Amino acid sequence: MTTVLDERGVLTVLALDHRDSLRVEFDAVDPDSVRPQVLTQFKQDVLDCFGSRPSGVMLDPEYSINEIWNQGKVAAGVGAFCALEAQGYLADPDVLVNDLFWTPAQAAAANATAAKLLILYRPDRGEATAHQDRLVSSVVAQCSEVGLPLFVEPVPYEVANVEDREEVVVRSAERIGSLGPDVIKMPFPSDGASPQRWDAACQRLDSATDVPWAVLSWGASFEVFIGQVEAASNNGASGFMAGRAIWKEAVLAPNRSEVLNEIALSRFDQLVEATRNARPISL
Repeated sequence: MTTVLDERGVLTVLALDHRDSLRVEFDAVDPDSVRPQVLTQFKQDVLDCFGSRPSGVMLDPEYSINEIWNQGKVAAGVGAFCALEAQGYLADPDVLVNDLFWTPAQAAAANATAAKLLILYRPDRGEATAHQDRLVSSVVAQCSEVGLPLFVEPVPYEVANVEDREEVVVRSAERIGSLGPDVIKMPFPSDGASPQRWDAACQRLDSATDVPWAVLSWGASFEVFIGQVEAASNNGASGFMAGRAIWKEAVLAPNRSEVLNEIALSRFDQLVEATRNARPISL
């Protein structure tokens, strides 16, 4: 776990494990036309810019673990998460469950220092919920066998309003936390239009689980997300794990290096500052 924490014991993690969603950023009309080398090169460009700033970086087994991490192209002192989940669910809005692309054993064999599992999740969807719970429990056991810390990311769907969002996120934290992951990676439990609810919503989330939690951007703009990181950190969160809110503008920029250096790095540093009251993860 220490490989993905900063010197305070806080998560300041740069997410670069995007696959389907990154293809869409490059070409929303024909994402399948985006070549694997384009995705790998973008991830490498971001990592080259960020150096040793992040406490950890989230990578994927298709375009970056072997191509970047195992080639020694991540800065020393930065730990690497391996995403375990299969992609494809974005193409089918009726999909309520997902499965593995890699096992924890494969992630460990590829020298990852932590594992991440994204699951589509509603705590109130009967057999779909039960399937996802079984998946998490299985991966928890497998990660324990190979000695990898596991971060689980329950992503809600069909959230109608801010009250529904808060209830789903809080109940998901309670249920997933009880299954034994080391950390849960949670969507912010309120939306950008309701900052007056932020502290209370984060306190509810924090009270729902004894498992450390970090906040992800879940499509929020940077301007909204930085306030969410500060609110979460003031109310029990142990940091952030984010990607597009930091580097999205660099995807198609002809001056990618300039955008990364002038915009993305500044955003990341501001997010780190926003974690000044984050709860360290004790080992």
